[in-house]
Amino acid sequence: MLVTAFVLGALVWWTQRRTVPPPTETQPDAVIWAMVQACREGDARRYLDCFAGKLRERLAKVAQEQGDRAFSTSLRQMIAPVKGIAVFEPKKDGQRDWRIVAEFVFADRTERQTFRVRQVGDAWKIVGVESARPVPVLIPYGTPVKGL
Repeated sequence: MLVTAFVLGALVWWTQRRTVPPPTETQPDAVIWAMVQACREGDARRYLDCFAGKLRERLAKVAQEQGDRAFSTSLRQMIAPVKGIAVFEPKKDGQRDWRIVAEFVFADRTERQTFRVRQVGDAWKIVGVESARPVPVLIPYGTPVKGL
């Protein structure tokens, strides 16, 4: 009985002391959330790091033409009116790409965008964006319940 207690105690001690490594694989939608966070913080470098290919080249050119300070300000202004974001489950699109639909909720409308993402090395990158489709809302966001 003493040996059993010792073995169980050692087993508990060994499992408690072991650290579980964090998961290394990220989901395709992680890049959408990283892009949103970079916009909120006005971090132009991190924002550009969310993109790849020709889309990144175009955005980098815009950033260079505007200058760091103006581009950072435009990122903050772009996300400021957004009241909420819904990101839907990624869907496989071809061999390498995934399609992710995100809805951006504004006070007077929602905009649905479809992002095409691809894994580049260890990171997910946005390689394409379909233009936003505004959807008017019947009751503006933030309307008091008494006003309905």
